[in-house]
Amino acid sequence: MIARVKDDPEARWVYMGDGGECVTKQSKGDVYTQTLNIQEQLEYLVELLEPIAGQGLFGVRGNHGNRVFKETGMGFDDNLCRILRLPYMGLSCFCKIIVNRSGYDVFFHHGIDSGVTIGAKTTAAKKLEQNVWADAIFSAHSHICCELPPSHAAYIEAHRKNAGADIRWRTTSSYICGCAYDSRSGYAEDKGYPPILPAHLAVTFGGVCRKGGFPAHEQSCTIWRAEA
Repeated sequence: MIARVKDDPEARWVYMGDGGECVTKQSKGDVYTQTLNIQEQLEYLVELLEPIAGQGLFGVRGNHGNRVFKETGMGFDDNLCRILRLPYMGLSCFCKIIVNRSGYDVFFHHGIDSGVTIGAKTTAAKKLEQNVWADAIFSAHSHICCELPPSHAAYIEAHRKNAGADIRWRTTSSYICGCAYDSRSGYAEDKGYPPILPAHLAVTFGGVCRKGGFPAHEQSCTIWRAEA
């Protein structure tokens, strides 16, 4: 994925958290099986992402990096973003993306605690739509990579020059961004969780088109999955 971004001058990326395992003595993982300590994980991640740092938009906090903050007051995700010269937005972030003179309201959040099953993971991601009104919502956390079924909502847009109003429809597309973790071993194997292979997605925003006489925002999703 890093190579794809680097080779595409129009590509942009967002850091969604959990760039490091960040296992501590107080967390669920086994600190004594870590091959890199937390500082080494940070340095290795910086080395990986440095070639595309200039194409990064910003970063949000993950639960793994937050382990370090809760125990030491030092922010793993915050420090990563500072080194890469990315704005660090904390827990979540709204932004507006302009494509072909069309604006997209987009929301980013690391994700909500979810269960083991695919249904539980997707249900947790869809909960963000209850509190956020946007054209696209991006989350991560659950280790899967998928595009969720879109949701549609009606609203009234009042005219400025008269008392009339039009009924408008807004579609929200939600995405779970995947991860680079191979869960066939380690903590997931120990707990008997279904194995999930690394996968990443890219979403292309194409601007506004007209479908069935109504303007619609064009979005297309591509998913790259690791081979077993």
